Amino acid sequence: MPMEASATVLAASTVFIGGAVLNLPIWGIFLGWAATSLCGGPSRSSFTALGRTLLVGALFALAAVWLQGFLASIAGPAIPAWVPLLASMLVMNPGMFIGFSTVLATHLGHFGPRPGDIVAAFVCGLGMNLLGIGFAWAATAMSCPRGAEVEPDAAVQACRPAKAAAIPASR
Repeated sequence: MPMEASATVLAASTVFIGGAVLNLPIWGIFLGWAATSLCGGPSRSSFTALGRTLLVGALFALAAVWLQGFLASIAGPAIPAWVPLLASMLVMNPGMFIGFSTVLATHLGHFGPRPGDIVAAFVCGLGMNLLGIGFAWAATAMSCPRGAEVEPDAAVQACRPAKAAAIPASR
């Protein structure tokens, strides 16, 4: 199946994942999927690197929201609400930023089964990002030729078309 078709099938399936009942941030799936593509596609190394950086970014968001609440309770309106957020964003790489922004947007957008709860936002946001990595793997697996034995690390290379042989220049 062409990559475009498998991506379309997987993207359409997110309608059933989000649903109105759980109020999950399905856009987090697409951010995790895009992050996998930014790392060169699905492989063990991209999965472990993204898994770590998404988790660290999500933890930064969790700490920033808790710090914001703590500082607001101590200093009141004297400290701007964006100070902890800015401080944590200064030390991020792209994977951490995706984890951070997904958790923060899930919390501030009141997504998840318990809107406004930062722990629920952390679990939902990080879960959607990690599911996006799984969707990148699934799209690649659905696009490989049938019966192909593909190593996980070589999945992207095995499914890419072979480079065309160099055509000699006409004399």
